[in-house]
Amino acid sequence: MAQIFNPNKSGKNRKHKSLAKQLPDFVAKVESYDPEGKGIIRTESGRIAFVTGALVGEVVKVRPITYNEKIIKGETLKVIEPSPKRVTPQCAHFDVCGGCQLQYMQPEHQTEAKQLALNTLFQKQLGLTDIPWQQPIVGSDWHYRRTARLSIWFDSDTSFRLGFKQKKSKQIVDVAQCPILVQSLTDLLPSLKELIQSLDNRRAITHVQMYALDNGDTVIFRVIESIKNEDKERLSQFAKQSNINIMLQHNEHEFEQISALNGTSGTELEYQMQNCRFQFSPEDFIQVNSQVNQQMVAQALQWLEPNKDDIVLDLFSGVGNFTLPLALKAKQVFAVEGVNNMVLRLQKNAELNQIDNISAHQADLSKLVLKYKPKWLKPIDKLLLDPARDGAFDVVQKIPLLAPKKILYVSCNPSTMVRDIKELQQSGYKLSKLGLLNMFPHTAHIEAMALLET
Repeated sequence: MAQIFNPNKSGKNRKHKSLAKQLPDFVAKVESYDPEGKGIIRTESGRIAFVTGALVGEVVKVRPITYNEKIIKGETLKVIEPSPKRVTPQCAHFDVCGGCQLQYMQPEHQTEAKQLALNTLFQKQLGLTDIPWQQPIVGSDWHYRRTARLSIWFDSDTSFRLGFKQKKSKQIVDVAQCPILVQSLTDLLPSLKELIQSLDNRRAITHVQMYALDNGDTVIFRVIESIKNEDKERLSQFAKQSNINIMLQHNEHEFEQISALNGTSGTELEYQMQNCRFQFSPEDFIQVNSQVNQQMVAQALQWLEPNKDDIVLDLFSGVGNFTLPLALKAKQVFAVEGVNNMVLRLQKNAELNQIDNISAHQADLSKLVLKYKPKWLKPIDKLLLDPARDGAFDVVQKIPLLAPKKILYVSCNPSTMVRDIKELQQSGYKLSKLGLLNMFPHTAHIEAMALLET
């Protein structure tokens, strides 16, 4: 998950000052968007203003918040001439909750704005004039998120807030409903708060993790001290009444099953896709948007075209989200992941699905081909990589040594993606396809997929 572009995140050489008494509010027309969905205005003073809550074409009244010699950062006080693409946010908490940024923008326009920002980034950084855009992958606009982590804050022994962080604050918004969560999870919120209120040792709870998965909905309570048996019984009864799984998380790696649905056991969570079952633990990463994830994997297979003669290398493989579907079509898949527990999980998932052509390995991916080539790594035909926000610059520098004919790059940070693709271009690879993955509607976050070929 990533914002399209966030240059100079550390803030160096960008000193901003508070403008509460120094710059007056002003009225102006929004010209375009920045890569985070903020409206861009060129002011009469020559500064460029980046304004939250404003749409292209709108005339808005802006309150400056900070500035330097060239830039103003502000917020929309009033929309004087609204855009036809402005809509009323569906969430009652939108004005204060920090989870979403773009609910005032039509969903279709969100996709357009994100693709335009990505297009500008690729043109500027890669010098491309004709970018090979494919249809964007989109899912449901609402109730798409199958997992969420809620914080809990106690104002007193009897009063607490359960929800998400406020905008630009560490305070917690008390969330009664969330139109981003899948329906079963948002429906659970009111009764979940009542459950916590009923516990004797409620203050031991620091976070609540929720999942809506193929083997049932699961709620995990992160606790900092032991829970009494009476409270465990209350949790168990609630789980049975609500038809959910409940666990306690005592530390980073210790989970206790309180109540399990029929047919489930232990602390295994599971989702299904591409005729495969993917089991994972609560500490493992999975994609939060099931619909977009399924389309993303299907498109990866379509673009990469693995066949029974191909040897494929899957880097940053996780629990096997791409690995298992690739293995059903390829001769062999080498999967490499930096976290050993996820490698073990991938191996178990291969066994669970009776797939025997996967060779999974733990390795420091920054050194995998940079400093040595493992004996187990054979010449490959195709390569897929799905790195974290930092991208894979060390890896892509040496990918040409492996000489794959096709490279599929899935990104959660297009700014590092474009940097890495530029490096691959210099090694002779050409960008043949690029597509937007709208994994997080109503936010400034975006993912993208690119195909490069020799």
